[in-house]
Amino acid sequence: MKHTYTNKLSMVLLVASLSFLTLPAFASKEDIQSRASVQIYKLQQQIKAAEANKQQTETVKAVECKKLVEQGKKC
Repeated sequence: MKHTYTNKLSMVLLVASLSFLTLPAFASKEDIQSRASVQIYKLQQQIKAAEANKQQTETVKAVECKKLVEQGKKC
C-alpha cells in the first residue's frame, strides 16, 4: 500500500515539475515570435525607406537631366 502511494506521489511530482519546465519554453516561443515580428516590421520599414530614397534619387536625376537638356547639354 505504501509503495503505491509513493509511486503516485512520485508521478505527481514528476508531472508537476515537467509542467513547470515547459511553461518557460512556451513563453520563450512567444518571445521569439514577438521578436521576429518586430524584426520583420523594422525590415519592412527599412525597405520602404530605401524605395522612397530610390524614388527621390530618380526624381532628382530626372530634374537635373531636364535642366541639362534645357541648357543644350546631354544627360
